[in-house]
Amino acid sequence: MLRRNFIEKVRQTLPQSVNILRLTVEELDKEVITVLTTGAPEADDNSVEFNYKERAYRVRENQNKAIVFFQQFGNIKRMSSDADEQETKKSEDTVEELDTKRRNKFNFCDRATQTPTFLHMEKETETVPTPQFVFEGTVSLSEIVSTYQEREVTEGKKTNEEDVTKMTKKNFRKNESGQDPLTKLRFFRICERMIDQNLLSDVNIDFSFYDTPADEFKDKGMGSLLALWKFSYQPMKGLSITSLSWNSQYPDMFAAAFGAYNVAKKGQGGCVCIYSLKSPSHPEKVFPCKTGVHCLEFHKHFSYLLAVGFADGTVAVYDLRKIGTSPEAVNKNSRLEHSDIVSHVRWLPDSIDGQHNFCSISADSKVINWLLAKSELIPAEVINFYQNDIFTGNSGNDRFVSCGTSISFNPSCSDLFLIGTENGLIHKCSNLFTAQYLDSYKDHQNIVYNVQWNPFHPRVFLSCSADWTIRIWDHSLKESVFTFDLLNEVKDVTWAPFSSSLFAAVTNDGKVHIFDIMMNRHQPTATYNLYTSKKNVNLTSVQFNPVKPVIIVGDDKGSIISFKLSPNLRSSLKVFEATEKSKFASSEKDKMEKILKLARNLEN
Repeated sequence: MLRRNFIEKVRQTLPQSVNILRLTVEELDKEVITVLTTGAPEADDNSVEFNYKERAYRVRENQNKAIVFFQQFGNIKRMSSDADEQETKKSEDTVEELDTKRRNKFNFCDRATQTPTFLHMEKETETVPTPQFVFEGTVSLSEIVSTYQEREVTEGKKTNEEDVTKMTKKNFRKNESGQDPLTKLRFFRICERMIDQNLLSDVNIDFSFYDTPADEFKDKGMGSLLALWKFSYQPMKGLSITSLSWNSQYPDMFAAAFGAYNVAKKGQGGCVCIYSLKSPSHPEKVFPCKTGVHCLEFHKHFSYLLAVGFADGTVAVYDLRKIGTSPEAVNKNSRLEHSDIVSHVRWLPDSIDGQHNFCSISADSKVINWLLAKSELIPAEVINFYQNDIFTGNSGNDRFVSCGTSISFNPSCSDLFLIGTENGLIHKCSNLFTAQYLDSYKDHQNIVYNVQWNPFHPRVFLSCSADWTIRIWDHSLKESVFTFDLLNEVKDVTWAPFSSSLFAAVTNDGKVHIFDIMMNRHQPTATYNLYTSKKNVNLTSVQFNPVKPVIIVGDDKGSIISFKLSPNLRSSLKVFEATEKSKFASSEKDKMEKILKLARNLEN
């Protein structure tokens, strides 16, 4: 009754807006039975797992669905009889003794009491098992000892090698006999370059940065030359510099040929010297020769190959990569060879098989093509002046039989080439038709020392002669377009690689002349007097550097002098470096075409 009265009072106090469950007294007095079971209601009844042995999914059996609310493992032992207690004392220690033996009574637990926790994994989350392999083997005591011994031996070798390297570094200068001669040579060359650059620091600064301020007050195109380094080789002092050639890959390297123009010194030995602008005091490499060297040229694409022509008529090819001074190939015991001085050698484009070849011209009136096959030179005659002169009837009293002095191949057509001769004639020939000359030019009255095609215009070529003149030709015309009289023998002439109108020449009175026919068609734009008439030194050869504004000049006393062009003379070099090669070549060709048209109009 008290309970019912209490419930009625509570209902009256609550507001009517509150929705409550209203039960009758009978419903309230009814007993509700709640049963707790050991099964987990959230556990799956039909969970499966993958059986790797059968390769299929199987329903899990004997699943433990019990819910553990509390679990504790104690150390209470059951009561036993006296006999059991005696046996257990003998076999096992008590729990207290075990506790005393443990390291920590508070947080230490045996490994056996650590129960693993299994995570539930659904079918979708199972992954591929990691690859496994079975390894079986036995290890004995002897095997373990042997492995340790081997490790000690290897470690001992390493320590010995480290000790040896330390000793060699300490005794590097004492034990010079154990050094490699190549490393010693390279070390000395580096030291020599450092000494040269310190001693000649002023020249190195002028070579890199000096610009002549006087060019600002000169006429357009007029300039000057600045002397830089002087190269020489003491054993060859007194011999002439017969030829010079720059390396195409290394612009600071050039080759010089030492020989003799005098017939009395024809049997005297010569050499080939490889010089560098970085070390002017001594050549980088020297190739001694039994006879004088009269011509040489570096290969344009394979810069380590050097073709050389000698005074006794032989030709050779040197490989700068090899150790030693012997040539790579020589035309010894050849069925066809020159019988007189080889005047010029010129590299040609490689054959279809990729073999290197070059042409040589000699005073014996022959032009021979040499094919480099490994270490052998295979000759093939291109043209014979003596036979052609007899056939054409040019061998009269006024003009003796042609003897070749120079040869030059057209840059745009390698089959077309020019030949300079001692009787003053210049012959135009072709490899496709060697029975006779295509044309002959007769303006020169004495020996033609050099003839060279223009590197940008395919119709223009340049020649110099002992008749004191330099002539510029258009090969489609019989007569020369421009003529420059220098009042002395012009020993050599060459085009600039960065301009179609600029060229350099050296004369027998020790002067260097620079011409630019675009600026001045009557006199040189720069002249440098290298030697006075009292010294009696003649200049023999001149060459432009392919990249830098530098020229080198050789004389008949065995010296080579380098010069730097002033800003007015190298104005086109900046354009050459800034623009593409094809665009620059076309612009230079147009410039030369304008000069030729202007010359024709003046003649008319």
